[in-house]
Order: sequence, then C-alpha cells, then structure tokens
Amino acid sequence: MTIPGLREWVSLAVPRTGRTVRLTPESRALPSETADAVVLDRVLPLVERPEELFDEVRRILRPAGSLVVVVPSPGRSPAELRDGVRRRDLLAGWPCRTAVEHPAWLLAAADFALLGDTRAVFRVPDPDPADLVAVAAWPTTGIRPRRSARPLPVGFRRLVARR
Repeated sequence: MTIPGLREWVSLAVPRTGRTVRLTPESRALPSETADAVVLDRVLPLVERPEELFDEVRRILRPAGSLVVVVPSPGRSPAELRDGVRRRDLLAGWPCRTAVEHPAWLLAAADFALLGDTRAVFRVPDPDPADLVAVAAWPTTGIRPRRSARPLPVGFRRLVARR
C-alpha cells in the first residue's frame, strides 16, 4: 500500500545534489561520511533505541549533511473524533513514542540542528487497517480505523535537520 502524495512530499525536502541514502532498520553498514543526505521515512517510531540509529546516521553523514525524518502525526482528525479515539491511545502503539510526540526534541538531543518542521495530511482511500500498520502510518494498537467509503486523513511530520 502506498499513501498518495507522501513520497513526493518527502522528496521535496531531499537535497538534489550528492548521494542520498534511505535508511531502514534492516540497512547494512555503509562507509563513513559517504552520504550528503539521509532519509528516515517512517523509521524512527519503529526503533526502540533511536540513539543507536542516530549514531549510525552521524557516522555515514558527511559534515553539514542533511537528515530528513518523516514520522506519523496522529491528531484529532474527524475520523478519530467520530470513532472516539484518544490521542494517548494512538501514541501508545509505537515502540518509540517520543519519535511521534517530540521528534524535534529527539533530533536536538542527538546533536542535529533543526532546519524545518512541516506537517501535512494525506487522504488514504479505502484504507485497510493492516496496510496502514504495515506502512507505519498507524500504530500497532488494538485501535483500528473504521473502514469507510470516505478517504481516511492520515497526518505526517517532515523534519529537516543538519549535522
């Protein structure tokens, strides 16, 4: 499942020059200082120990390299209000809850300078709850969005930082 428009929105923040690396939890070791930009697209909330991930990012990122982080931004969408979903219940299903609640703080604590923090809402037509969990757009809690004929609004934050 893909979220319409999300990949393009993430790409807008990635520098057009140099080498860009998209890290996943399964990424293999890369040589030190080889990337001009690193993208963590919906990875940070799934990692229990973000310190280790940030250590790896700092190691492979060249000096003054860019880091683009995309995290879900659960809010109070009309669908959540209709279903009586509480924000704290949505946040409880992420291994790294702080990555969803306070990603800017995590970046600052990891010694990255925050350059930008943008939010956007994307409409997912006919969402299957299992698919939303699989693409890290919804937490792994017992709370599931109700299937509906209307598109489900799913929020994200895109943070850009520099080493």
